[in-house]
Amino acid sequence: MTREKIRRAGRLLFLLLLVHGIGYIGGGYMTPEVMAWYHGLTKSALTPPDAVFGAVWSVLYTLMAVAAWIVWGRVSPRWFVLQLAANGLWPFVFFHLRMPAAALAVLIIMIGLLGRTMRGFSARSHLAAGLLAPTLAWGLFAAYLNAWIVVMN
Repeated sequence: MTREKIRRAGRLLFLLLLVHGIGYIGGGYMTPEVMAWYHGLTKSALTPPDAVFGAVWSVLYTLMAVAAWIVWGRVSPRWFVLQLAANGLWPFVFFHLRMPAAALAVLIIMIGLLGRTMRGFSARSHLAAGLLAPTLAWGLFAAYLNAWIVVMN
């Protein structure tokens, strides 16, 4: 394996650990007490079972890491890092602080940052931008679910 291939593989590993680490930290807020609170909320009939959220986010975090890896060194990481930070902030605000309205605001900001990230990525790679499209779609769906909770509780 060439030195450049090793470096590229290391970058991918770093990005996978970074984005999945954000997800792991967010999952730490899912204590039994918090989940009892969450299950007591009035939710949309479209709310998936709890297990779906973890599975979907695992795929989305992988897609985010691969997208960032594709454009590594060719695009400023600023928007990617900001959207990732907003992504990590949401479970803290929603679950730990139990503030669904504030969490909805975080989601709206995250969606905007994700759109900006996609625009930046598309300047160098349409594939990288496209890999973020499922995250954007899920973010919009999450905003709907979050808004339903805000309105109905």
